Amino acid sequence: MSDDRGRDSGELSVQLPAQARLSGMKLEAAPGMLQAFFTDGDSRTISANSIATLCGASIRTEMISLEAERHTVPGVIFHAATSYRSGSTQPYKYSGPSLSSENASLVFALRTAGPGELLYLMADSFNFRAVLGPEAGYSTEMNLRTLVRRLAAFAPSAAHDAFVDAIIGHVPLPPPVASLMEFFRTAARA
Repeated sequence: MSDDRGRDSGELSVQLPAQARLSGMKLEAAPGMLQAFFTDGDSRTISANSIATLCGASIRTEMISLEAERHTVPGVIFHAATSYRSGSTQPYKYSGPSLSSENASLVFALRTAGPGELLYLMADSFNFRAVLGPEAGYSTEMNLRTLVRRLAAFAPSAAHDAFVDAIIGHVPLPPPVASLMEFFRTAARA
């Protein structure tokens, strides 16, 4: 039985390029060369001319708890003098407003020319201090902005998406995407 799911609907018909998650990088390892380190321990040298596209996105994550519920354990306290139990046997039910939290994770990628690989990093877990040195600060977003500007200057012939253009132009970032897979699909078309 063949797996044709998505081909008929067209939703998953985009061919994603090979992808690898970056754990670090070294700009100007040699003149015009970037050394990329991957989470699997491998590394590779990439020339500035082989970087086809710089792209990024914020990925919205939202957690909603419609109801918080807590139960008390009935009859756990015994009074020695009277031998009767005390304690609530009724469950406590949270009746306040729904609890929710929203956050955004930043992702950045560079796509190479030729066979077309997508080398990406998740800003929350990337070691900016190793790449930026003393320029790295305590803000993940500011560190990512500094790295993107450096990479845009390093590979001036690379195309940019709206996220990278917003960082270079010092303007607000575009709206977040729904998932990492949506980002991969968008980056594959860029």
